[in-house]
Amino acid sequence: MKKNKSHSRFIRENALRILAGLTVVLSVAAIAILVRAYVLPRMHPGSATGTDPFTSTSVSPPRESSSDIPETSPETFTSTSVSATAMPDSTVSPTSVTSSAPSSEPSATTVQVSKPTPSPTPSGPVWYDGFVDPRTVEYEIVSNPGDITVLINKYYAVSEDYVPELVPAASSASQRLRPEANTAWDLMRAACLEDTGKTLYLTAGYSTFEQRIALFEVAIKKVNDGVSGFTMKRVVSKYAYAGRSEHNVGLALDIREINDSAISSNFLNTPAGAWMSDHAHEYGFILRYPAGKGHITGYDFEAWHFRYVGVDLATTLYTTGQTLEEYYGKEQVLP
Repeated sequence: MKKNKSHSRFIRENALRILAGLTVVLSVAAIAILVRAYVLPRMHPGSATGTDPFTSTSVSPPRESSSDIPETSPETFTSTSVSATAMPDSTVSPTSVTSSAPSSEPSATTVQVSKPTPSPTPSGPVWYDGFVDPRTVEYEIVSNPGDITVLINKYYAVSEDYVPELVPAASSASQRLRPEANTAWDLMRAACLEDTGKTLYLTAGYSTFEQRIALFEVAIKKVNDGVSGFTMKRVVSKYAYAGRSEHNVGLALDIREINDSAISSNFLNTPAGAWMSDHAHEYGFILRYPAGKGHITGYDFEAWHFRYVGVDLATTLYTTGQTLEEYYGKEQVLP
């Protein structure tokens, strides 16, 4: 009996020792878990996710892609700094647009965009040896741009949005004309070929507003670059500005006798040119800028430039020797 009591006490004492040992082990494990979960992350912020705790990563918000930007006109820019340079001596009209580019600041960015415009300059008309710069004069928008007898020059213009009825020009793969002018051109070519054996070729017919601006500004650039033969007098006496060119109404034809792109002041001395001097009016055409009339028309002599006005008016002008300006009493006033 005494032996059994001793054995039971031995078992209880061993059980208590084992329980105490387990308690110590569990306590150590719990402490380790707490240290790993709460202490280490506070000491090294990157260690919990396996990243380098000494490396800082900066993430920028995503940039707006081009597909997210609304489609805009070519004059709308999304940059914050745009420098638009106009051609020398030209008058420009600034257009303000708001930038849609992403910005760290809430304020919008205003961009100044310049485009050429034929508005008069504050200094008034500028002349070069008797020929006025068309960009410096006041002009009037005509009310009858579709009339085949309309006067178009430096002082009388069509609006920028005017586009006449046009057809492909006879004998030309790239040029267009008003239907009336094209029919007369085709008949005149056939008659010239029959009478002289020479073929008339069309260098230029209708041109757009933008094309006229480009041609004028290219010529100005040649002057500024010192290209031989290019002076301001040549530019303003040979190049019609946008809206004030007869090519904008589809009634003007630049004509040559040979099949290339060249135009020549000698055209009227060729067989085909001489024939046109005598017969163009029979088909409704006039030599628009004759020699010795530059002070009236505003343009120097152009042997190649013919204008369709219809047979009746062409015959009248041929008979009287008048220009359109003289016929309408609209000669330019010299300084």
